[in-house]
Amino acid sequence: MRFEIRKMLPEDVPAVYEIEKSCFESEAWPLSDFKELANDDSGIFAALCAVCEGAIIGYICGNCVMGELEIGSVAVKKEYRRMGAARALISALEEMFSPEKAFLEVRESNLAAQELYSSIGFFKVYVRKNYYSSPVENAIIMKKTYGRAAF
Repeated sequence: MRFEIRKMLPEDVPAVYEIEKSCFESEAWPLSDFKELANDDSGIFAALCAVCEGAIIGYICGNCVMGELEIGSVAVKKEYRRMGAARALISALEEMFSPEKAFLEVRESNLAAQELYSSIGFFKVYVRKNYYSSPVENAIIMKKTYGRAAF
């Protein structure tokens, strides 16, 4: 599958928000957060989209401070999963920030995402008990180090 990764634009927000709601339901970020990210030029925050045949099929949001990347959200439409879009989005965010280390959290039950993250160098660091509320579930915190970054 061919798709491009590009910066999220203000006009992308409705499509990105629909993906967010369909993937995360009750835990979805508010629409206002995506509007802010699409207009942010600080260099600390980034929101990227995966686009296929003119349609947004996925997105990633993250921020990087002092060499530490935090991936806040990554989602791909169900019908486009396991085709490389999430991997490409993460790679693009890593290239953008060139971090020393990166962190993300994932639902304990989301084994497919954990498998993806492990395959690209993330490893489990700890568990946040009852982090998610709908339904109540633990979050697995995962970390990746780059180059000479200390643990």
